[in-house]
Amino acid sequence: MSQVLDKVEQEMKNRLGEIDYQPLPSNRRIIRWRNAAQWQRQKMVEEGLLRSDSKRGIWEISEAGRQWLARHGSSSATSTP
Repeated sequence: MSQVLDKVEQEMKNRLGEIDYQPLPSNRRIIRWRNAAQWQRQKMVEEGLLRSDSKRGIWEISEAGRQWLARHGSSSATSTP
């Protein structure tokens, strides 16, 4: 999970603002954008784009997720379906 979030940060650094790097009021150890990314991961699991049976901490694309990427291209990888 940390490796995925580090890669997301590299890809999104030009889009993340100061507020995105602030800690959550409910848990000062969690950075706002990382929390949002983890919720987005859950949404992609529910939509079938990521596998729900991956080991804890592993984000694994599903066959449906691969098909979505094939249709929309890698430039849309940061967009939600």
